[in-house]
Amino acid sequence: MQAARRRRPDGDGWSGPGPVIIRVDAAGDVQVDEHDVFTDFHVETLAGFTNEDLAATMGEGTRTDGDHQWIAEAAIRHWLSGRTDEAWDEGFSGMFDYARSKGWTDEAGTHLRAHVEHPD
Repeated sequence: MQAARRRRPDGDGWSGPGPVIIRVDAAGDVQVDEHDVFTDFHVETLAGFTNEDLAATMGEGTRTDGDHQWIAEAAIRHWLSGRTDEAWDEGFSGMFDYARSKGWTDEAGTHLRAHVEHPD
């Protein structure tokens, strides 16, 4: 079951259906939301970030590829440090394996391809 995306209390304008995995706000802070929903993986940021700026802001080995970012598996685990358990690890590993089977990982198998969305 997919959870509905909620409007953040600070009024930044993010809303709509579907889970969001990685958000980068205007201050450049990286936040992983709904990290236990393994059916949708993308990056969402406010208008004004180029994909190159977004990759530099996210750091952790993030690379730009057109309208996509290559996000390191290790970076996702780092951003979620202290918020996961064994069941999450199994689910995330399964998602990563599925992405690998679809060609959504890099050649080294260390980065996951994520679409970037810039909502209004």
